[in-house]
Amino acid sequence: MAKSVLIIDDDPDVRELLGQFFADQGFVVHVARDGRHALQLLAKIGAPDVILLDYLMPGMSGSQFLERKRRNPRIRCIPVVVLSTWTREWIPSRLDAVEVLSKPIDLERLLELVRHICDGSHAVHVHVRARRGLVGGRRLEGGLIGIAK
Repeated sequence: MAKSVLIIDDDPDVRELLGQFFADQGFVVHVARDGRHALQLLAKIGAPDVILLDYLMPGMSGSQFLERKRRNPRIRCIPVVVLSTWTREWIPSRLDAVEVLSKPIDLERLLELVRHICDGSHAVHVHVRARRGLVGGRRLEGGLIGIAK
């Protein structure tokens, strides 16, 4: 069965690029323009295997989406990878995320991470794993995508 990914990003070029990239890799792809749209979509579709979340978005931001996700038992266990242009030292577990990747994104690194999350071989943070019942832009050179905002 094909694995699925939900891409949440306000930039339509990023949604299209990441969507096509993951579709080409055999994933079922869903896209949302912001956190609110993502919550509406998640109410209609089966839970994706992983969420790729832009952190800084107008409307409902990534942090607001994560807050709502934490309060919803049906979706709280879905692993999240945060993608952000905001350069700061991130602690993924404080965000309730598996990983935080800075833009521009290395597509091959992202693909490897998503595959590991989907097949269960990634060391997902304990609090996320416990809830899952598992306890224990633009295309640039080198497979990077950048965001021109």
